[in-house]
Amino acid sequence: MRDFDFHPDEATVRCFAYPASGTVVNDESMWVGQTRQASPYDTMTEDLVLRHFALADEWFKLNATFDLRGILIQPGPPETSFAINCDIATPMVRVGEDVSAVDLFLDVLVRTDGTHRVVDNDEFEQAIGDGLLSTVEARRAEEGLVRLLGWVESGRLASLVHDYALDTVGQAPHPLPVEHWDVENVPSVAPGTRPTWHHG
Repeated sequence: MRDFDFHPDEATVRCFAYPASGTVVNDESMWVGQTRQASPYDTMTEDLVLRHFALADEWFKLNATFDLRGILIQPGPPETSFAINCDIATPMVRVGEDVSAVDLFLDVLVRTDGTHRVVDNDEFEQAIGDGLLSTVEARRAEEGLVRLLGWVESGRLASLVHDYALDTVGQAPHPLPVEHWDVENVPSVAPGTRPTWHHG
């Protein structure tokens, strides 16, 4: 299983490959994958698990951090730590058995207590000015941000990340090496040809 993640200010598409055992949910509306990784923080010695949520009907995707017991955590320095990194992005598109999406620069960082902050507004405005996003995508990104903040504030986001087989978190496999693909080889995310370029 592969997740193609294109950042329009980069020359290549990031390709995250997941072992079969890393897939938690795989249906028409959503794909959820998880991997076990060493903590990059000195304050946390045990491994952590990253769960990625790709959504077919929303203009955002989610990355939630759990400990090996399935508890949502926010590792790192207290002043900057977060538990869920929400990327404003194009909806999930299937590429055969794989999935793909385009990062639209805006991010919402959510803590375990539900407090949150929106970041990378300057990068979003710069991308629009540079023509990296279409007019349709820029509009839908702003609408997606409003919808996502509604999910955060209503508790729907927290419910989603806790809904799926948390007892399997400790079984998450280690990630496979990240690959980088030429954009023209992944037309589902390429400027001008991706589905969201003209139609939101």
